[in-house]
Amino acid sequence: MVWAWDKPEFKDYELPAGHENESAVILARHQHIEATSKNRFRMNALLFGDVNRELFYTNIDRQMVKINDLSALTEFAELSFREEAKLSGYMRSNKLRTIVGARVIKPDGSVAEVAIDEEAVAITEGRKDKDVLKKVAIPGLQVGDILDYFVCDEMELETYNVPPEIFTFFGQYPILKYSIHCEFGNKLTVEYRSVNGAPEMQLTTDADNNYILDAEAENLMKVPAFDEIRWFSPYRSLPMIRMYVLNNSSKLIYKSPNARKSGVHENLPYDEYLNDAKTFLAAQEKQMFWMKETNRKVKKTVSEYIEKHPSMNKEELAVLLYDALRFHWPNDYANYPRLKFNVRLQQLFKEHNVSHNFLFVTSRFGARKDDVVSDEDMITGLLANDSQLFFFINGYRYAGEIPSIYQGETASTVEVVKYAMNKKYGIEGSQGQYEIPESKTDDNLLTSAIKVNLFANNLLQLNVTRNLKCTGSMKEDYWPLVLYEDWDKEMRQKLGIGQTLLEELQENKSTRKHIDEYVSALENHRKNQKENVELELTAYHGQKPDKITDYSFSATGTTADCPALDYTVSYTVDGLVKSAGDNLILDIGRLIGQHWEPDERDEKRNIDAYLPSSMRLNYNIEIEIPEGYAVEGLDALSSDYSNDYGGFHAGYRFEGNKLFVSVHKIYEKSYVPVDQWNEMLLIARKTNDFQAKTIILKKL
Repeated sequence: MVWAWDKPEFKDYELPAGHENESAVILARHQHIEATSKNRFRMNALLFGDVNRELFYTNIDRQMVKINDLSALTEFAELSFREEAKLSGYMRSNKLRTIVGARVIKPDGSVAEVAIDEEAVAITEGRKDKDVLKKVAIPGLQVGDILDYFVCDEMELETYNVPPEIFTFFGQYPILKYSIHCEFGNKLTVEYRSVNGAPEMQLTTDADNNYILDAEAENLMKVPAFDEIRWFSPYRSLPMIRMYVLNNSSKLIYKSPNARKSGVHENLPYDEYLNDAKTFLAAQEKQMFWMKETNRKVKKTVSEYIEKHPSMNKEELAVLLYDALRFHWPNDYANYPRLKFNVRLQQLFKEHNVSHNFLFVTSRFGARKDDVVSDEDMITGLLANDSQLFFFINGYRYAGEIPSIYQGETASTVEVVKYAMNKKYGIEGSQGQYEIPESKTDDNLLTSAIKVNLFANNLLQLNVTRNLKCTGSMKEDYWPLVLYEDWDKEMRQKLGIGQTLLEELQENKSTRKHIDEYVSALENHRKNQKENVELELTAYHGQKPDKITDYSFSATGTTADCPALDYTVSYTVDGLVKSAGDNLILDIGRLIGQHWEPDERDEKRNIDAYLPSSMRLNYNIEIEIPEGYAVEGLDALSSDYSNDYGGFHAGYRFEGNKLFVSVHKIYEKSYVPVDQWNEMLLIARKTNDFQAKTIILKKL
């Protein structure tokens, strides 16, 4: 059926001029999605054996690729797919089946179809090798050939919605022609939005009153693979159509009472999805009865703390309630998810007379507020005392610390007057807006105090002690180094909990038998921590340290009283000092670690940049000059550059036999439009210039 499509672009094998140097070119791509009804009879207890017009879903994605070099040949020489996947639905399960087809078109126009059933090899993985992948090598594929292939997913939809779809109008390779054709049954609810310059879809109906949606575009923008792009937000930068096709007419699918009726809904207003989010949040309120043990622990911690601190103000009380619930919340996030946490925190605020509202916000790395297409685009938190924001899961941030991904966003607030999960809007109460403040550069600070000396018996080896203090978004890179037990210990001290974790486990019959397992897990975590410290140092210097002599955390940055992550590591490293006769050459610039070095992709960037936050990196280096040596080349260490988006500054001073070098790299803004991207490149180049600096230790 696919090879017989009457689409001219799949019959044109000529490569247009100007594309000869591309690794590969997508000559044509077409997606055909269908979710329509067919007469079937099936005995089903839920349907009482009636003739049911079941919905069947088919999604065919066909691409015709011109292979221009060995790199593309390697990428497309093999196709991988999961032939069948089991899905769990409401009161019954289902299966998603995948079919793959491929053929090779030679430069002379001859066509050889691949026998997928014969060529595919099963690859097992996962628990007990139950997950089966199939891989098929494309025989005879060579540079200069065209690979024409498709992937088709299909399943029955009675207890499912159509899988969410994102039509992307960009690609890692040039795409000359891209078209989309959708056919949806008239009992389905189709909701979609075109963003960032993607074409609008054209709506028609067919003889069976199915909804027909079409879109097409030519010469799509070329974008590198996402993991090769620095600092970007795809949902806010790249042209795409996001679509949800919902089986809202089915009584076998859980949905919001606010769910839209059948039909095609383009660019629905934000409030529709906000009402969905409110409804799903309200549904959690009826599911809190199974948290008796967690509630008991939280109540005990809160009451004992208040007894010791009777003069707490409302802001301190809000922090206490969040910390106590966060600390005692089960680590099983599948059964104890974000929404349940938010509902329980709201109940605690109400019980303790802390003024509050629910808060709904989009991430700056997700859809814009006015571009949401689902309640899942919104994150729920709480706003307490008109200024404190609380989110979960919050990593190792302290209570009230605002994750950078929500900063600068306009959030919706809802006063909780009454939960009404069966009503259209879920939560009864007045709505408002809250502008989440954006942090300043110095709120996201990494300060490195680096002490360096040369061994008297081996002047080619450096002994380094590096202390890091990180605040704000700069902490996140170092969370993999933090042990849960350190966080646990710090939180117990903060909350005034006298018991250690082991003592708490020993007290409970149900957990006592697992203590040995827990102790073993802690030992493994410590072992992994040492490996992670070595990985961090290797990434920092671009080479493994010779030896790590010590490392420790003074603070994890998880309490408002101590908001900075404080980490110290001591080690020896080779390769930064070289011998030059009687003199020594020190690669002093490498002491600030490796930094971003712009490559060709950076130079040709064509999308806006979204940094995690504005930030400042300080390096304070202290080098003890060995006796009998003088220093030359210091003037080259001075640097002073700044523009509207940040800067790079370096200087030095001498005190006795110690050289002090201070380096500062600043990014002033978290958003950089593409037409200002060169400003960021200039900051990077100044940093790279310093990294290449050396000084001479001259023998006296």
